Amino acid sequence: MWADDFYRSLKKNNHLITETNAQTTGWDPRGQYPPFDGQARLFVYSHLAGGANMVEYWHWHSIHYGQETYWKGVIGHDLEPNRFYNEFSKTAHELRKIGPKLVNLKIKNRAAILYSRASDFGLSYMPIKEGNAYMEVLRQMHRAAFRQNIGVDFVLAENADFTGYDLLFVPPLYVASDELLQNISAFVKNGGHVIMSVKSGFCDENNVVRHVRAPGPLREVCGFFYQEFSSASSIPLKEDPFKAGQNNITKTWIEFLIPETAKPLAFYDDPFFGKYPAITENRFGKGSLIYQGCLVSDEIQSSLVSQKARETGLISEENHITYPVVIRHGTNDYGRTIRYYLNYSDKSASIVYSSNKGTNLFSNSSLKKGDEIMIDPWGVVIVEE
Repeated sequence: MWADDFYRSLKKNNHLITETNAQTTGWDPRGQYPPFDGQARLFVYSHLAGGANMVEYWHWHSIHYGQETYWKGVIGHDLEPNRFYNEFSKTAHELRKIGPKLVNLKIKNRAAILYSRASDFGLSYMPIKEGNAYMEVLRQMHRAAFRQNIGVDFVLAENADFTGYDLLFVPPLYVASDELLQNISAFVKNGGHVIMSVKSGFCDENNVVRHVRAPGPLREVCGFFYQEFSSASSIPLKEDPFKAGQNNITKTWIEFLIPETAKPLAFYDDPFFGKYPAITENRFGKGSLIYQGCLVSDEIQSSLVSQKARETGLISEENHITYPVVIRHGTNDYGRTIRYYLNYSDKSASIVYSSNKGTNLFSNSSLKKGDEIMIDPWGVVIVEE
């Protein structure tokens, strides 16, 4: 789903999925995992819920020789209808009826992820770990929001505009101009909230390390400075402050944060690193900035996102629905709100409908606030208000 959010934001309009998987994938017979019953249909509606106007497969029928022999299409090697084809056909017939109500979905979110292509490249050339740390954190932040039903857009660093957003996620902003960092500071000062990862503010727009204490122009809004950093293995946090259990760990990188106005939220459980806060929060103007001076586990990231989303009113304390049921919504061409209820689970799900009176587009039955919605395993319910 992060790709739908990314390309919708990049285009600033609805997008097309020109190539997605049908049956199994692979350049050889290893790792052949066909979708379970219902998943093919679920994935089509997942793309539409993210703003896609078309879902197209690579490819129609499985080829009989060459590199992609085992990258199977809608039709198998026997060229006959099969289990996947039947589900594909069912979905196509549904879309023939209700597609006009789903196309051109306009999505407006209050949270965004700042994407910096320069930082992505910069950390690839000066990596802090094996693999791409930038994309790892970006996807982790998106995953934490997605699993808590917080809709997000992507804002590009080249022309960043934070207007209309309440919560901003910032993966390692390793390469950035003073102007961009000042825009982030102004966003917080004017009431925005930020969750920011390591290495942010370290280099200027030319990938040159700044001649001042890190995090450079972000020092005031972050409320700390640091002069040292260290590679690290897994280190737990003292007293498990985010209730992450066995996943109460930080890893890879440690910045020796020295708070000035920032409040420490967590410390390392370590005889040396323990004197430095691992995660801080600084109140600045009308807003706040949470900074992670290390890489964190999914569970810690999720706890931080949940805490800040509740504070900003993006999610409610009562009747908050989380993964495996994912809810997405937007406005269609008729000015009606369309709500998708997607069950990413092999078990049936029951939720309480909490929106305005609507119609289940599959069953044509009416729904009102307080009604129960049953969703099949790997199923989907779409409501038009």
